[in-house]
Amino acid sequence: MTVAAHTGVRRPSEELHDGPRRLVGPLAALDGRLPGVHDLLLVQCPSSLRPLGGGGLPHWARQVLRAHPWVTVGRAPVVAGSPADTPHPVSCVRDASAAPETWLPVTVRGPERGQRLDALVPRAAVARTLRPEQLPGRIDLLPPQRTAAVPALAVLPVAGQLVADHRLAWGPIGAVGYELGSGEPVAGPLSPLRLVLRAPQPVSRRDALQLRRALSRLRVPVQAELETRHGAVLLAEYAAAPPTVTLLTPDGPREVHDPWFPREL
Repeated sequence: MTVAAHTGVRRPSEELHDGPRRLVGPLAALDGRLPGVHDLLLVQCPSSLRPLGGGGLPHWARQVLRAHPWVTVGRAPVVAGSPADTPHPVSCVRDASAAPETWLPVTVRGPERGQRLDALVPRAAVARTLRPEQLPGRIDLLPPQRTAAVPALAVLPVAGQLVADHRLAWGPIGAVGYELGSGEPVAGPLSPLRLVLRAPQPVSRRDALQLRRALSRLRVPVQAELETRHGAVLLAEYAAAPPTVTLLTPDGPREVHDPWFPREL
């Protein structure tokens, strides 16, 4: 924790942003790649978001985005071009050399139950991106009293070590991930710890069961998902070894026998 964080010279959000936001452009803060599910995006121009249901942003979403313009990438198809229901955001200045617009599926979450908005945001409006794997080390940027007050934050290092013992890349998602990325205190005393476990190669049922049991001994509920090349499957479901599992994909859930080699049933 820096001295500035203790003295209040800089706001937590400024500490976590690591400086001013970048100018938007064709590859703004994405390093030439499209973001993945659960990535956090800092939006340079929040007014450019287009709700999937049509219309403008609701009042609560505008308030949230003005206070902390971070959104979470959803598990939905990316939209290319400029569809009629998502016109080019004239309020957001765009680099003239940018490629045709790419619209990313994102979710805005509000402080109240039920405040969730699925939307599209233009790639050019993204000022910064954070992957879940980048978030565990940022726990030191939070005030110690905050970590102590939220059990899901307190057990994060232990959970990470349990996952690392199985040689899986991982990162927090959900409320804990959002707080670590944005600096906003959104996780609560009853928040579960949600994790994404990168599993491009098959994980045995035995290893999955051992990991699930180890995580279940922590003092907070842990909800983990194995992210394969084709989508995600819940660790608990896969470890139970049912005949089929639900694979979460950008085009919707699918029932498959093997999440690493999915075939139509």
